[in-house]
Amino acid sequence: MKKNTPLAAPNHTSGTKQFLVFAQGDSLFGVELEAVREVLSLKEQPLEPVPNTLPFLLGLTNLRGEILAVADFGHFTGIAPVDIHNPNSRILVVEAPDPRDARLSKMRIGLAVSRVEGVLPLNPDRTVSAVDVSADLAPFLKGLYNCDGRLLMIVDIEAIAHSERW
Repeated sequence: MKKNTPLAAPNHTSGTKQFLVFAQGDSLFGVELEAVREVLSLKEQPLEPVPNTLPFLLGLTNLRGEILAVADFGHFTGIAPVDIHNPNSRILVVEAPDPRDARLSKMRIGLAVSRVEGVLPLNPDRTVSAVDVSADLAPFLKGLYNCDGRLLMIVDIEAIAHSERW
């Protein structure tokens, strides 16, 4: 995979959605922008560790009075863990609707990632199956996307938020 190559925005046509693109290890991921509430600096956001929890849970943080669980996206999905001391590391504050009742409040969590690349318009219809990824990662992907020769994995926020791993 090419490194330090800026993402080129594809032609913006009807049927596209905005995706936040982020990196974890050597891999690129995209998440629908409408699921992202905000992006925080991991180094500057205080985290309180929670004893006797799973290793992917970095801790809890107080975000303007709301307590959020923050998970290491890489550790959660079985790929490279995030470097919590790297100044480029970020927390994506994401929301997922309740699968049982859309009228209920959305579940909000923090996902720590290595770095944010930017926002791109992508056509979700061009997403293909994620059959060639690890068994730990596959349940949390909607599919793969070819973004100008770079493979982008489309993240399923609902699958992460409602996973039994929590």
